[in-house]
Amino acid sequence: MRFFLLALTACIAACSTPGVEVWGGTNSRQSVGAYSFTVNHTRTRAEAYRTNFALRPSRADVFDSAARAMELASGCKAVRGSLEGDVARIVADLSC
Repeated sequence: MRFFLLALTACIAACSTPGVEVWGGTNSRQSVGAYSFTVNHTRTRAEAYRTNFALRPSRADVFDSAARAMELASGCKAVRGSLEGDVARIVADLSC
């Protein structure tokens, strides 16, 4: 039972941890259209985690909204060709 609780605590703590690419960067919360994101970014890289529930969201809509959220959070342009991920976590290069 202790092991299960320890493993569960570690998994929950990992959910809000920024990726290695954006460690030491800034984070903020952004809402764009129907989606809410937590955005972590440095001057050259950003990642956005969708934080609201959406039943079978369109990948294209989520990616467009995530790119805009990254731009709002960082003040830089998201390089559209660098967007990758899925409907829950999107990463991209930034051009400042």
